[in-house]
Amino acid sequence: MKSILKKIIVVVLCLLNIPIASYAQIDTRGTDFWLMFGRNRILTHASVDLQIRIVGGNVPATGTIHFTQLGTSIPFSVPANGVFTHVLNDAQKIAVYNNTAGITNRSVRITTSTPVMVFALNQAGATTDATNVLPITALGTEYYMISGRPSNTATHMDAYGVVATEDNTRLYVEGTFVGTLNAGQTYYYMTSTNIDITGTHITSDKPVAFFSLRQGSNMGGSTNDHFFQQLAPVHTWGRTFFAPVGYMGRNFVRIVASQDGTNITQIGGTVLSTAGAQTTLTNLQAGQWVELEILLANNGAFIEANHPVGVCVFLPSSGAAITAPSDPSIAWLPALGQFVNSGLITPFIPSGNTQLNQHHALIVTPTATRYNTTLSIGGAPAAPISGGTWRTHSSGFSFYMMQLHNLTASYFFTNPAGLIVLGYGTGSVESYYYVAVSGMRTLDVAFFANDVHNQDLITHAFNTNDINFRAAIEGVTSSDPGHIKWFIDGVEDVSLRDQLTWSRNFPNGTYLIEMEVLGFDNVTVRRVEGTLVIGVFIIVNPHIRKTNIN
Repeated sequence: MKSILKKIIVVVLCLLNIPIASYAQIDTRGTDFWLMFGRNRILTHASVDLQIRIVGGNVPATGTIHFTQLGTSIPFSVPANGVFTHVLNDAQKIAVYNNTAGITNRSVRITTSTPVMVFALNQAGATTDATNVLPITALGTEYYMISGRPSNTATHMDAYGVVATEDNTRLYVEGTFVGTLNAGQTYYYMTSTNIDITGTHITSDKPVAFFSLRQGSNMGGSTNDHFFQQLAPVHTWGRTFFAPVGYMGRNFVRIVASQDGTNITQIGGTVLSTAGAQTTLTNLQAGQWVELEILLANNGAFIEANHPVGVCVFLPSSGAAITAPSDPSIAWLPALGQFVNSGLITPFIPSGNTQLNQHHALIVTPTATRYNTTLSIGGAPAAPISGGTWRTHSSGFSFYMMQLHNLTASYFFTNPAGLIVLGYGTGSVESYYYVAVSGMRTLDVAFFANDVHNQDLITHAFNTNDINFRAAIEGVTSSDPGHIKWFIDGVEDVSLRDQLTWSRNFPNGTYLIEMEVLGFDNVTVRRVEGTLVIGVFIIVNPHIRKTNIN
């Protein structure tokens, strides 16, 4: 009877085409992370509060926080959908606080038994920011710096940091070799004068983690704050974005081009004449950037580009906020192609001197399905989201503004149509801003099966045998002979060569689908894959593995 019931349950799941392992979605969760901290304004390590936060997944996790320079580790455990916070002691802060330029071992590695999310806080009174930390599966070899306007204090330099994840990693800045790093080594760069180095191009021959670490910035007002945000690699950048606005009433957006000839359109923002920025949205060259002002009165802004772009959103300086005090802080803005169906957020509570007194969430989702968003607070049963305000935009996307009143509880949001969750906190001349959860799919070279991204296929069991494939390849078309190859279970189907779209009827079962793309240089080869699951399946392993019961 139990076997029959199990079959009935999975048949229903398949007929509804519901993802049956949403925790396997390609997002900010993982089991291996590298982290570094930059200098907070001109403060020493003794003046800052540094925290690492681990947010559990669907199952409990154990792990370690390893301090590279110390050679020591701290074990921890976190319950399912629970939170573990580690406040660094003085010795640990000395071992991770990057305040001099060059190559050091000031990094942290977090490893866990099951997927979790990791966040970090760099805080002092009136100068705070937080970041999400990306798993190594989401890292890459090409980045562009996104920073903010210079501070009105001359000693606040622009800065960034790189953490190597493998030995013998060669690092380049604007094409110039700057050094070789081993796993766990950091490269910390800061300018010699208070300038803005947005658009700087950083590359490596092995995956690295990259952090924007400006020591102090002024965004539109008289006050300044430092930045702390891990940036995503170029291969995860997208073309369409929706930027929400916090309750302060005004935010800023920076958009950086990754390719020459980038054209941008937007609805809801105003292009600003910021020093170093372009004042036109057309024909941007790689590394060039524009800055927008976006208002709550316009319900946010929709952004679209013809080539992948990197986007960050900023809370303003107190003098630039319309309705409430804040301070500059930065958050990466994921592309709309990085929606996920669930996300968890908890407020950051500093252990030291702080002026933070409000904590908020911004939830971005399609307007048509916004009322399908649910919320569970502190593990309570999920219910339709309440306690906040929906703001709808003419682009077909909406965002939800809500304050997080329970400072010790987790807030778990879900929406089958997808969402992105941002978190921020504010107080008098102090704030933080970060991505709580988003996808981290490869968007420059990918394929879709019945509109499901290749990296998400393992989480779906299709109830149809007819599958339509579509390639999404930046800069490559079917007119480039020999540049696209398709493989089914390791064997190339020559009839599909150079096809951007194709269809096939597959019998029930599992199939490894691979797409190989040859670059214009006729040397670089990228191969992406996905496991196609068709028919009635049950979950054997609670993570990704499935067994056919037909």
